Amino acid sequence: MASSAVPPWTPQRSASSYASPASPITQAEHNDQPNVPYTRLSFLIAPVDPWRDILMVELTEAGYDSFEETTGGLDAYIEDERFDVNALQSFLTLRDPHVTVSWAVSKLEQRNWNAEWESSFQPVEVGREVRIRAEHHPVAEGFLHEIVIHPRMAFGTGHHATTRMMVRAMLGLQHTGGAFAEGLGGKVVCDLGCGTAVLAILAERMGAAVVSAIDIDEQAVINARENVERNGCTRITVEKGVAVDLQGHGYDLILANIERNTLIEAMAWMADALRPGAALFLSGFITADRPLLEAAAREQGLVPVEFLEEGEWSLLGCRKSPAR
Repeated sequence: MASSAVPPWTPQRSASSYASPASPITQAEHNDQPNVPYTRLSFLIAPVDPWRDILMVELTEAGYDSFEETTGGLDAYIEDERFDVNALQSFLTLRDPHVTVSWAVSKLEQRNWNAEWESSFQPVEVGREVRIRAEHHPVAEGFLHEIVIHPRMAFGTGHHATTRMMVRAMLGLQHTGGAFAEGLGGKVVCDLGCGTAVLAILAERMGAAVVSAIDIDEQAVINARENVERNGCTRITVEKGVAVDLQGHGYDLILANIERNTLIEAMAWMADALRPGAALFLSGFITADRPLLEAAAREQGLVPVEFLEEGEWSLLGCRKSPAR
């Protein structure tokens, strides 16, 4: 979910990526660097919903990697060396006339933020079908799919409404019939803006034959590859890229949990990459913006089918017409 001024889609924060170190180091190396100095921005937001979540998306894209919801606002954390106060001027949330946002900046003492984030992460359960947990959580019986990720990202762990809706839509796909009468078995899937790759991992668990996980953010790519390996997946390829890179490919399902404007900009590339009868699941936007997404999808010949909502957030599922 990212600004429309830059590449045609952005990391899954979601969709995007919530806790990526500034340099391409492995998780083991990251754990050996516990005392990274951080800057905290404390925001007061009125009204809080849905603007807190939208601001969180923009902050994620600017490199903020940890967040804490507060009464009436949000605390956001970024490594000192990545902090740029001027970057805030580009945030749509801070310029929107429908919301008032104020903030204060403070420096934090050096602490092991990675360990603190791990300790606060709780498993996420979507029905009895999917459980998303960290490595330090015990295994729970009775779930069809259990996915283990390192909790360095909030979007893409299942904690965010848009990720949960994407999971629900994937689980319900078989019931829609048509090309998905057998579910995802043997299908070719793309997780566009993959973040943690939790959706790509679930796609493989659900039987997809080939899964492409793509993200524009190098640190998201590193984290996604770690999680793919952590879950023993063998049919997922994680690559750094943008929506235009879908050209020349054919997918049975594209998952795009991104921000509204970048979804609209990427719509043509996504539609072209869908096979006849294929599905496109879109999320990362608020319910009030769904008509804009529907219109953009219809312009590309796609037919809206699924509509999900959780709080202020929405999901739109579309189909490409079958070949005649």
